[in-house]
Amino acid sequence: MRAIYSRRELGKYLAATALTASGLRGASEDAVYRSVKIGAITGSLGPANPAPGQDVVDLIIEQSIAAKVGTVELVNTPLEPRVTGGGIGGQAPATVTPEYQKSRDALREWRINGPLDRFREIRRKFDAAGLNLYSFVMTIGDDFTEPEIEAVFKQMQALGVDRFCTNQSRVSAGPRIAAYAEKYRIMPAWHTHALVNDPNEVASPESLARLLAMSKYFMVNLDLGHYADGGNDPMKYFTEHHDRISHIHVKDVRALGGGPATELGEGVLRIYDMLRAARDKHYPIAFILERSYTTPGFSAVEETRRQIDWMERVLDS
Repeated sequence: MRAIYSRRELGKYLAATALTASGLRGASEDAVYRSVKIGAITGSLGPANPAPGQDVVDLIIEQSIAAKVGTVELVNTPLEPRVTGGGIGGQAPATVTPEYQKSRDALREWRINGPLDRFREIRRKFDAAGLNLYSFVMTIGDDFTEPEIEAVFKQMQALGVDRFCTNQSRVSAGPRIAAYAEKYRIMPAWHTHALVNDPNEVASPESLARLLAMSKYFMVNLDLGHYADGGNDPMKYFTEHHDRISHIHVKDVRALGGGPATELGEGVLRIYDMLRAARDKHYPIAFILERSYTTPGFSAVEETRRQIDWMERVLDS
């Protein structure tokens, strides 16, 4: 479904597009609200299916503006060659097929030898559109080689981001990632999950403590829903460790330990308390919507905008 723009939004986008060639930097009024960075991960905006001849990045920028996403966490997969039969979130599958291995080798080759100018171009486009390209998403999987790890850090350096969501990266990858985080001064924000009984998953407070002890550059991307699905209390972690949280993936659930997704504010995750604490205590934590709930009748872009509007209303209260 194609997004419908207001005259103001369309004018803003067309003006931003015109500025791209000149390299002028914009400043989005939607990137920060009441001193708090709010926005969304681009996966919340729906499938990234550009029209023939359209750059997928231009589509993502259009969607972001329509959804009022001023602070953007950019998912890596629309930018990369596809892998056939991969595991969850960029990890290797349990059974490696010849098709997987061939496509995985091609992706590794693209990362290591691909030109970085494409990532610099992406940064220029976001800047010209007045969007804060805040973070990138990159699973550094167990099968990454050292040159591949360095290559994705170089990509992030070219994008001009100083942090990334580690997505499905596991605790065992921490020591390898630490060296590159410190070399490039880019913070891995460890993305929380629900498998608390697996010590190699980034899921329990103990697993997070082990990771944070590895490097001063290591931070936490507190995914409220996944962390709660593991029976953890996100509000407790937020209160005790706000100084090591880079950003929050905002979503709400009906109950800890696997409750269903629900409208923001209607669940048990106390998002309003976190938003107000960040506003009042000036915590440098971004609130990044990772949409897990859609109201019937709304497109992904429309629902994303509705939920960002809800965060703004909380910050107004």
